[in-house]
Amino acid sequence: MKGPSHPSENTANPRFYPGTSYPMLPGDVLYSHKSAFSSLLVGHEGIVGEDYRIYHVNARGKNGHADSLPAYLSRHRKGERLSILRLRDKEAALAAAQWAAGNIERVKMYRYTPSLADISKNYCSKFIWQSFYYGTGERLDLTGRGLGEQRKTILTPARIYRSLEIIGHFFNK
Repeated sequence: MKGPSHPSENTANPRFYPGTSYPMLPGDVLYSHKSAFSSLLVGHEGIVGEDYRIYHVNARGKNGHADSLPAYLSRHRKGERLSILRLRDKEAALAAAQWAAGNIERVKMYRYTPSLADISKNYCSKFIWQSFYYGTGERLDLTGRGLGEQRKTILTPARIYRSLEIIGHFFNK
């Protein structure tokens, strides 16, 4: 695990992850290490918006979600560990958070489609990748593989997990 970011880096933010001193920051990615209510495969991810809602895609309900943290956590089992992932570039993280909030309604169907350009057919880790890629004007590819909208691939939650700094963990209560 990479070294933790200092928990008091945003003292104006009164919101912290449950049971931690880590502030919620726009662009943070929450990663769960499981398969349950929020995922058909192992792992699930959501991105924190400027409004501190968690933007994510799953097969339940309307597919594109903007949940409060308690609502997001209700989709996870009690005792489940969630990792807090952060990009060091705060401007890029904010741009990703803004893109996610502005595009979550474009998700119409939960599908594992290889087209990275397709926003309407989406899944959790692809939406996170798109948030960073499109939010930064197509300059940040979290995979480091030079993917673009012409590329076709399936992005796993683990691929995103390995691309960001792990700043800490918390358990769903």
